[in-house]
Amino acid sequence: MVKMKPIEFTPMTDDLSEELRVSCKPGLMPMAAITVSPSGCAMPEEYELYAERLHNFEVYEDDVWVISYPKCGTTWTQEMVWLIGNNCDFDAASDKLLLQRFPFLEAVSIIPQPQMDERAQFLDEHVLFADTIDFVEEQPSPRFIKSHLPVALLPKQIWTKKPKIIYVTRNPMDAAISYYHHHRLWNGYVGSYETFMEGFLQDKLVYSPFWEHVLEYKNMENQEHVLITSFEEMKADLKGVILRTADFMGKKLSDEQVEELMFHLSFANMKNNPAINGEDFIKEVKEKHDMPEDDPELTFIRKGQVGGWKKEMPHHFVEKFKLWTKEKLRGSTYTEDDFY
Repeated sequence: MVKMKPIEFTPMTDDLSEELRVSCKPGLMPMAAITVSPSGCAMPEEYELYAERLHNFEVYEDDVWVISYPKCGTTWTQEMVWLIGNNCDFDAASDKLLLQRFPFLEAVSIIPQPQMDERAQFLDEHVLFADTIDFVEEQPSPRFIKSHLPVALLPKQIWTKKPKIIYVTRNPMDAAISYYHHHRLWNGYVGSYETFMEGFLQDKLVYSPFWEHVLEYKNMENQEHVLITSFEEMKADLKGVILRTADFMGKKLSDEQVEELMFHLSFANMKNNPAINGEDFIKEVKEKHDMPEDDPELTFIRKGQVGGWKKEMPHHFVEKFKLWTKEKLRGSTYTEDDFY
């Protein structure tokens, strides 16, 4: 059981954090502005308004949670887990957006309230709820819940009710590149690539620090209600991950269901699935905030590759990431091979 400590907030006033904040377009998702103790997690200032509600959120034993640091394969894992938990009902999956079937618990805490109020008119079409905490509370059991929160900021009942938790991680260089393009779209980030990568390495981005996030969950993998996987494992052996996840969830899939699920979860099908890819809303965002419509990087599901950093990350940043990872894992019992 994790011992809960009081939550405290500290403003991020350093120059790098300020540069990241002023490099984003107003009216979109904000950058980190506070660190939250005891985790040290960087969050937008809006989080402070919802921290207590999230801390006291009622958890059920039959909840199923998918948790990750952002851009580590969360959406892919959500779709897999929901279908395993719903007997591979592909028709139901196509009839309802993933955001409805598998809502993002703390989304309300990382989006400015004026933007949430404006989005309320799109409830039926885009499911960008004015209050995602309320929405999750109203879901029928078993509830499927997405979160990016670190261990210390999860609802306190997690540790007594012990719902199923599937945690997915990824090579941080690939995650950082994907997070950069995510910020270009959802935060309207117009700053430099170099500044963003320094922000990742120096724990200035929302939900950072990366390695502390990963290690806290990795340290719980021997608990019966926690399953750890990775984007790389899913790419290398999707069938194996499906079977392991189904066993973890207490579900039995037929050979035919496994094959159908593998096909459904292929990159091409995920990218072209309107219940997942958010095409309509992304088009609205681009039009409203003067973003290029033909930029292939400004999509919800981008490339889905392992090792894309080899082509997309400059050598000096590769070296920085490797040294950073070595330092972060020093003193632990893990190597990089234990994660991806």
